[in-house]
Amino acid sequence: MKWLFYLFVLANAAFLSWNSFVQDDAAQPKQAVYAPPVSESIRLLSEPPSEEDKVKEKTQTEQMEEALNQAVAASTVAQGATDGVFCPRIETEKSSDEAQIVKTLKSFGWAYKEGETLGKRPKFWLYIDAPATKQRATEIVKDLASKSIDSFIITREEMKNRISLGLYSEKGRAEQARERIQTLSGYTVNVYDHMRTVSLHQITIEQSINEEDWNAFLAQFDLTKMMIKLEKNPC
Repeated sequence: MKWLFYLFVLANAAFLSWNSFVQDDAAQPKQAVYAPPVSESIRLLSEPPSEEDKVKEKTQTEQMEEALNQAVAASTVAQGATDGVFCPRIETEKSSDEAQIVKTLKSFGWAYKEGETLGKRPKFWLYIDAPATKQRATEIVKDLASKSIDSFIITREEMKNRISLGLYSEKGRAEQARERIQTLSGYTVNVYDHMRTVSLHQITIEQSINEEDWNAFLAQFDLTKMMIKLEKNPC
């Protein structure tokens, strides 16, 4: 029994000694080893470059030159924008406005291109609310005609018997017409403003224009009487 006790004590002592040795070994930090990536080779400064190294250096130089060229080009475009140079585009709904613009472009000697497009424009519809019967709507139209006011009866189901007084492209003109008709006829006139898809004349100036020349061009028109859209697009 005594020998069994001594054997147990010796076994515990041996285990503690082994555990302490393992912990000391794990606690020692591993030193980092500096080395290039596996795919790269090391060449001493005294060694002449190989053909492969020459190709790599040439490729890197070309890439740097290309990046520099792109940066210079971008700088040039930005400088042009800050100098106020642009290629304008004009959109108008009326053929009369288009004819006036084209005539002025020719007098300035500017290159331009004409086209057609669709776009939404604000419209202002004047109308009188539908009376109770079609007969009453007819009487109102006759009464308006006697006062030189053009009108007609709407027959579509959702607006049946409403009396249309015209469609306007400018809110100011629509309000003036509403007041005039209301005063002359004695009927209450409503204005319905909405966006409508219409055909537009599009004129693109195909040369660089600076701010001074552009202002001189616009000075040829009375913009308060023209429904046009002006854009200063980059060339």
